[in-house]
Amino acid sequence: MRIPIAKLGRFGEWRALWIYRVRGYRIAARNLRIGGGEIDLVARRGRTLVIAEVKTRQSLAAGEGCEAVDRRKQEQLVRLGGLLLALERQPVRLRYDVVSLYWTGWRFVVNFIPDAFRPSPFSRH
Repeated sequence: MRIPIAKLGRFGEWRALWIYRVRGYRIAARNLRIGGGEIDLVARRGRTLVIAEVKTRQSLAAGEGCEAVDRRKQEQLVRLGGLLLALERQPVRLRYDVVSLYWTGWRFVVNFIPDAFRPSPFSRH
């Protein structure tokens, strides 16, 4: 069963949100627009603040969703993370996750990648 792309994206983000909640995270924001970009999910547990990029696919012809989080996308997320970090009142550990989901027609196959990448030591983060 094929799902319209926009609906599939919403289902994927809902599934990712559930993954974080099950792991004891509180969802601080969804589709957060900041600094000319968007963060799919911001989750918090204790002093850890997670920026999660969610990629949902119904075909693997172009590769798994996590493969779309290339260097350029990572740099954008790091920049947005820096803006988000500047709003924090207490010190937090910022982590960048990728949640890659593939819809088989019956269920999601999830590739949850915590700490998927780290900012370059040369970034302005």
